Amino acid sequence: MQALLQYLQTHFLSESQLLYRCGLSRERLTRLQREGRASLPSYTLRCSGAVTSYFGDRALDGVLAWYPQAMAEWLIEADQVDAAALRARFERRYRAEWARLAAQGLAGATETNLDEEWAHFLAGAYGVCTRHGRVEEIAAKGVTVVLIDQLTDRQTRAALPATELALLRRAVDVLDEAAAPFAAHELAASSRERCVNQARRQYLGEVA
Repeated sequence: MQALLQYLQTHFLSESQLLYRCGLSRERLTRLQREGRASLPSYTLRCSGAVTSYFGDRALDGVLAWYPQAMAEWLIEADQVDAAALRARFERRYRAEWARLAAQGLAGATETNLDEEWAHFLAGAYGVCTRHGRVEEIAAKGVTVVLIDQLTDRQTRAALPATELALLRRAVDVLDEAAAPFAAHELAASSRERCVNQARRQYLGEVA
């Protein structure tokens, strides 16, 4: 529990921190989430137990919500425009990052299902698996995971030729910047472990 709390305090904003930064009430946040204008929390801790002090014992029961750092910037914008405008801005930012990576040879021609990406964003999923929860990180994570898995056949190829190794190294470096470090209990099952750490150990001769 202590390690998880330290991870969340280091990489995320508590709900109270988020609301303070944005100058919003909890009721306003709930409404924005209900209207599809703001993401749900990426982590929800349900806490129960007891505290003991000089004044005796007291039962504790509550919920702590945590959001990615970029949620503060998003919320300020979400408070001003409707869900359709936010969805359009999400798509523009996503496609711009995709085009930037494609120009570097790091994104394929496969069309991304942006409706699914938007749904995952609103559900809070990308706060868990990207470093800050920014749209550009979401796009970068998506395209580089696909490319790394294609190049390595999901880490089943014995070796790669030099040209593919160079491309793999670039993709891994981009993903390393975009992906979350992940909490200790999540890391083994994460795309970071498979596509960054394992790829570096297995193909790039690096200690991850």
